[in-house]
Amino acid sequence: MKAFMLAGVSSGIGKTTISMALMSAFNNVSPFKVGPDYIDPGFHEFITGNKSYNLDIFMMGEQGVKYSFYKHHKDISIIEGVMGLYDGMDNSLNNNSSAHIARFLGIPVILVLDGVGKSTSIAAQVLGYKMLDPRVNIAGVIINKVSSAKTYAIFKEAIENYTGVKCLGYVEKNDKLNISSRHLGLLQANEVEDLREKLYILRNHVLENIDLKEIEKIATEQTRNFNENRDEIEVPLYLSYLKDRYLGKIIAIAEDNAFSFYYNDNIEFLEYMGFKVRYFSPIKDNKVPECDAIYFGGGYPENFAEELSNNKEMIESIRENYEQGKNILAECGGFMYLSNGIEQTDGKIFKMCGLVPCVVNMTNRLDISRFGYISINNKNDIEIARGHEFHYSKLKAVLEDTRKFKAIKKDGRNWECIFNEKKLYAGYPHIHFFGSYKFIEDVF
Repeated sequence: MKAFMLAGVSSGIGKTTISMALMSAFNNVSPFKVGPDYIDPGFHEFITGNKSYNLDIFMMGEQGVKYSFYKHHKDISIIEGVMGLYDGMDNSLNNNSSAHIARFLGIPVILVLDGVGKSTSIAAQVLGYKMLDPRVNIAGVIINKVSSAKTYAIFKEAIENYTGVKCLGYVEKNDKLNISSRHLGLLQANEVEDLREKLYILRNHVLENIDLKEIEKIATEQTRNFNENRDEIEVPLYLSYLKDRYLGKIIAIAEDNAFSFYYNDNIEFLEYMGFKVRYFSPIKDNKVPECDAIYFGGGYPENFAEELSNNKEMIESIRENYEQGKNILAECGGFMYLSNGIEQTDGKIFKMCGLVPCVVNMTNRLDISRFGYISINNKNDIEIARGHEFHYSKLKAVLEDTRKFKAIKKDGRNWECIFNEKKLYAGYPHIHFFGSYKFIEDVF
């Protein structure tokens, strides 16, 4: 098995850019992303032509992470880390960080750092990352934003002499590698008009001074033996009782530029449970396809609020399905769409489906009070799901409080979440089905 993780010393260090370049350099790559991110996997899929899967111990459980990683392995697996190597839910070393995932899976780490304003001191930085948790195999480093080959030679000598970690190359600074951003994060891959051109630059600039042969050698020789883990490519036993439970039923999934945030494992698990999946566009289509259940994921409904609001036929179709008692799950952007309306930052309100008795308003900043990982408890205070919240909108008005679940943070903070009326479940949390199967049983 060939595999490695590309992790950074911090956020914004260039690991996404370098990950994209490395994914373009190898054949038949199986891409992965640590954490709950939806944006980066879209770029992974654009580059590799293969689905990208999230690896998240908190939301998926250890068995779920192992299953997804081993099940979806192709010729070489490349995992893009999240934030800094050791950054996670808390300051422990078992904190759902990139380091935790790499150590757990037995995957070598290639660490990305930048060479701005450093000389010999760069070795101390690498040594610190190596020594904080010696169980993590930091097998090499790539240095970003290097001014010249001469400067890189200084870095390489210091790092290899004082840390024993191999330098695998460097990337010179180039502003053309930047990808446009907006308030919610990176643009989705299908919205970057010059992405193919940027990919060409990636291949010809980023990879110019990186030792791909040595990286492949590390991926081959320093990854735990796949043959020891054949049992991990079966759906975890604790989930297997749900196999074919909904055989013969159809689930309609909203998918277009407004709704695109789905974990690939979630869609595949719906199929494992027997659902036949049909996709539809709330922006362009006139009605929901014939189905037994509907799933609205997250995305950017605020950016298409006028189109969504003007598609009265689709809204009426969704309302009809609700009145017929169809099972409906809506996460974050999907929840906003099913609300009474979305108020933009300029004060203009667009009417939405009116199935969730509330109005949401967009803001210019992340709602930090409702950000991060959460456990979700039912009215009996029993945990039935695990999820993540990340949104720039807030509840402006709750016309009728039908929330029947509570979100709980590790530090004890909690709040009401997920509106539930009839067979509709809608709220801000994004959930991964592997760690939320009890909730999925209730929903469907």
